[in-house]
Amino acid sequence: MLASLERLFERYRIHHESQSLLQWIGGVGAVAFPVLYLLRLTSIVPPRYDDVAWRVVAVVLCIGLALRRWWPERLRGVYIGYSYLVVFYCLSFLMTFTSMMNQGGALSVVNMVMGTVLIILLADWRNAVVMLVGGYALAAGAYLYIEPTSPIPSAIAVAALTSILVVVAGALSHAGQKRAEHERLRQVYTGLAGSIAHEVRTPLAQVQHALRRISGQVSAGSDAGLAAEQGLMAVQRGLQSITITLQQMGDRQPQSSEFVWLSAAQCVRDAVAGYAYESQQARDCVRLRIEKDFGFRGEATAIQLVVFNLLRNALYYLPLHPQMTVNIQVSSEPVPRIAVRDTGPGIDPRLASKLFQEFQTLGKAEGTGLGLSFCRRVMRGLGGDIECRSEWGHFTEFTLRFPLAPAGAPVTTVAPASVALAGRSVLIVDDQPLNRTIARALVGELGLTVMEAEHGQQALDMLQAGQLPDAILMDINMPGLDGIAATRRLRALPGDAGRVPVLALTANDSAAVQARARQAGMQGVLGKPIDPAALQRALSAALQGRSTAPASPPPAPAADLLSTTRIENFRRLGLLDDLLPRALLDLRRHVQSLEQAATSDDREGVSAALHALVGLAGEVGAQALHARARERYAGWLEGQRPGGEAWTRELRELLEATERALWQYCGVRAERVPPLA
Repeated sequence: MLASLERLFERYRIHHESQSLLQWIGGVGAVAFPVLYLLRLTSIVPPRYDDVAWRVVAVVLCIGLALRRWWPERLRGVYIGYSYLVVFYCLSFLMTFTSMMNQGGALSVVNMVMGTVLIILLADWRNAVVMLVGGYALAAGAYLYIEPTSPIPSAIAVAALTSILVVVAGALSHAGQKRAEHERLRQVYTGLAGSIAHEVRTPLAQVQHALRRISGQVSAGSDAGLAAEQGLMAVQRGLQSITITLQQMGDRQPQSSEFVWLSAAQCVRDAVAGYAYESQQARDCVRLRIEKDFGFRGEATAIQLVVFNLLRNALYYLPLHPQMTVNIQVSSEPVPRIAVRDTGPGIDPRLASKLFQEFQTLGKAEGTGLGLSFCRRVMRGLGGDIECRSEWGHFTEFTLRFPLAPAGAPVTTVAPASVALAGRSVLIVDDQPLNRTIARALVGELGLTVMEAEHGQQALDMLQAGQLPDAILMDINMPGLDGIAATRRLRALPGDAGRVPVLALTANDSAAVQARARQAGMQGVLGKPIDPAALQRALSAALQGRSTAPASPPPAPAADLLSTTRIENFRRLGLLDDLLPRALLDLRRHVQSLEQAATSDDREGVSAALHALVGLAGEVGAQALHARARERYAGWLEGQRPGGEAWTRELRELLEATERALWQYCGVRAERVPPLA
């Protein structure tokens, strides 16, 4: 109870970080109370009740409020508490009590409304409700004590109830506006973070690969070796920072269907070992103590990201507090918990009430302000919570509290059951033969047998004929019956045919498409080009009966013409010499179809050509062409209709540059296919 009152008053104090408004209101009150009293005495109908004594008290209190600058230094610390008393007495209690004693009336109701408006101006909505309810109750008690035989005037009761409802309604409206603003900020931040990740992740990964090669070729203790290790750590910090930021931007809750039994000690050990420290000093100041391990059901990655956030917050202050330590403790008593305590500067008490709110940065010069709200969302999704205890200038301690595990629950980490893919069957549904060829090779490498269909209706016919695969890879955009419509019809089929897991394949993996796929009954979404690891995870999850999070295709910066990793994968699969010449031929045909459709203003033709170009370019590793065509395709779907020939010529030139790069990299000659018309 006391803690709740302290938090309530803290909100009022924060509301008045600038105290000029209180001084101004005090001055107005010191003048208004006697002036209004004199005006009432000179009115034709004098007031029934003479409240001069109460008004003298109000005037004295308001004068004290107005003279803040002349208060003795030792008393200034209680000024905010004093102002709370003044606002409560003058605006809530006195105006209501006087109105009751004068038996209501229009003027009395106006006074109460004016008092309510001023209270809304001077307090946050929670304290406004407390002041109004408390003031009305105290006024009613005083009135009934003085006039025990007189009922409370109905007009006053209605005005009091209306005032409280106005404050609550205003608070709800403000909360709705704040949520909308936060959602807008989240969308802006998400778009910005996604763009940065798109442009930064791939070059960072390439730098990481180059540094690892250098590190393997030089002596570990040499200057070159040390430089390579430092570079690798810097790259790891960059990639880790992007991952943390992207996770913070989302609003996804941990999915209980994906929980496994985990060891708290092992999760924390992995997080401490895997965190990308900026220096050896930072690593040395982090100390882990396992008092007693405990098991819980959750997601290892989610807990790791929570610990990463808390470590990053604590180590932010290390340059200013080089002697600080960060102590992480795992204990099962009195409740299962992980505590992260640093001996840094502590948290400013003025920020304590906003600690876990979104877009609060705790006074830091950078950051999204979403880290601690992300931690709370994860912990509550696991059935636990996060709490903070801090002493300004001494320490900050965050405690992750977990639900009690049932008796006999395992303590050591239990890995998710692996699904044996070998021997299972997959139906690949795609209208592009090359797309089916690539998917067939990737699926075949996992040991699955493959069936193929060229469109949705053919897939349904196969299922109705009794050819039941274990899973289906379904392209979304196909002529005739597309993937969404085909999946809806599939789900309406009786028996086992209607329950076959379906994974979407699409070049347009926007949030809207992902939502449509889920609504149609698909178990997941795989972006094109298909990532082999994502494909394996998605198939494993689908065959376990669990849905998988949509997997976006790896980012492809325009500066890199080719995805060499993908091309080397084709070489390993023995598809290089057969696949790429045919792919170049089809790419040229798609570009020619696009140019013809754009010239004749054939919108459906442009859409079909762009879709085919995006999918095939990504599949065969034409990275820059895929990225640019995908951008054009997304704009086209959103109604952007570029004019002229410059945009189609740009795609033609990118294809020609891609052909030259393929010849230089793997010996595929552009002359083996007909030249562009």
